[in-house]
Amino acid sequence: MAALDDVELGALEILDGERVALLGGSGSGKTVIIKRLLGLQGGPMRRRGSPLSDRCAYVPQSDGVFLDASVLENVTQPSVHVPSVPESEARDYLDLVGLSSRITFPVAGLSIADRRRVALARALSRRRPLLVIDGILDPTIGALLPDLLETIPHVRSLLFTSCVIDSAVGRADRVALVDGCHVLAQDTLIALRASMDPDVRAALTWVAP
Repeated sequence: MAALDDVELGALEILDGERVALLGGSGSGKTVIIKRLLGLQGGPMRRRGSPLSDRCAYVPQSDGVFLDASVLENVTQPSVHVPSVPESEARDYLDLVGLSSRITFPVAGLSIADRRRVALARALSRRRPLLVIDGILDPTIGALLPDLLETIPHVRSLLFTSCVIDSAVGRADRVALVDGCHVLAQDTLIALRASMDPDVRAALTWVAP
């Protein structure tokens, strides 16, 4: 089953098995687009009668964690609106993101980068086919992410944001170029760089390495 089949938000399309980069300069509207997709801004988007958010696991740009809880509690009890996760399963996800030795630590005492790892473990525990990551992960976990996802069969597709053309964007199957809270174009990075569209070329100048 496709993660989102051919769901579109403007020109945004995410197909089963794809890694799609949402690329745009700071303030271009990447987070706004993600919040629209997840129904966090405006009415919930739906596919075949069900909210798209039901098929997405989300790592928000902010911490996305409970600061007054432990690392383990953040995964076993994701929120009051989400079923609890068995402790053994939560431990597995925390091990995947490199936090197995700190499961009893209070999240408030972790670095921002490690809080992001907790948020990633929380998202993986949701068992949703589309993983949405808004904002950067620390370089170590970011580099391991492609291999990590290969070990988690329920994650079928990935949508992530970037404000620069980096190695992760270069490895993406397709890139959705964002400006003014809209997707200007979506294609391979090579095709976007070869585009003669003046809006595309202008937007690329803000994200060039």
